[in-house]
Amino acid sequence: MGTSRGAAARRLAVRVSSRVWREEVERFGLRSPPRTAAERERRGLEDHGVSFAGLMRCAVEGSDGTRLAGLVKVYVPISQGPPSERPFGFVLAPARSEQELFLAVVAFGERHPRPGVRSVYERAHRRLHGRYPDQ
Repeated sequence: MGTSRGAAARRLAVRVSSRVWREEVERFGLRSPPRTAAERERRGLEDHGVSFAGLMRCAVEGSDGTRLAGLVKVYVPISQGPPSERPFGFVLAPARSEQELFLAVVAFGERHPRPGVRSVYERAHRRLHGRYPDQ
């Protein structure tokens, strides 16, 4: 992990468990826009991590009832256009191994889906708390 000039250049490692990937990304069709976007970003996240500048804190308590204190998010596609034009996101949790501090992927999905579809934030809430916020 490089530590070149300034906070914007600092990066944090990202790890993706195969179980989380199956549940969060492979639920989408093979050539669907969400799956294509996630697959495009995975290698870069695992090989190079994510810049601190690209991370945003999740709401401690969201208006949708989610509770994601301590988690961060990155909008997908990463580094392409303003956040309002990036429809998908990864929610990440800080984690530590004996060798390093890293971010673990908790959820992936649409940031603001159509009614009846769970958002990435609701999916992250479920993974953390064992249920969706409205259950």
